[in-house]
Amino acid sequence: MEENLDLTQSLDLVRSAQNGDGGALNLLFERYYERVRRVVRMRLGNKLRQEMDSGDILQETFLAAAKAFDKYEVREEAALINWLAKLAENQILRAADYHGAQKRAQDRKIHIQSLSGSGKMSETQNFQLRGDAPIPVDEAAGNEQELLLEACVAQLSEEHRELIILREYAGASWEEIASETG
Repeated sequence: MEENLDLTQSLDLVRSAQNGDGGALNLLFERYYERVRRVVRMRLGNKLRQEMDSGDILQETFLAAAKAFDKYEVREEAALINWLAKLAENQILRAADYHGAQKRAQDRKIHIQSLSGSGKMSETQNFQLRGDAPIPVDEAAGNEQELLLEACVAQLSEEHRELIILREYAGASWEEIASETG
């Protein structure tokens, strides 16, 4: 029953967003952000991950989705996630092409610390954690577990990796996976 309610809410958000409700679009993207992030992390290779952050891909993915959202055809939740995953894959391919074509020299890269002078935090900078922010130890443990999972999945064949992405991250049914992968 809970899944049907979530699906109904998602489809209602899609319809509202397509009718121009920016808040509905934001809620929809917020709802699927984590799942799309996992898809990006699984599909982003080690080499490209060294060149850029998965957050850059996510930002470009949701920007592309916002621009094309009025063309998205509402069918089911898995189709929405799959559409977002395909947009993310397109962003990854663009990034790979860009970084492969540039062949940048290491001396052209600028580190963020060099932008602030000495690289030391000034006394005027004050960073506070929000009250609802995760505890750093829990966050580190979660990140460690996620990296371990990604390393294991990366060792699988492309075919098996795609099955896991479709089922576990895109939420596709076994019937949809069989149809898509043959």
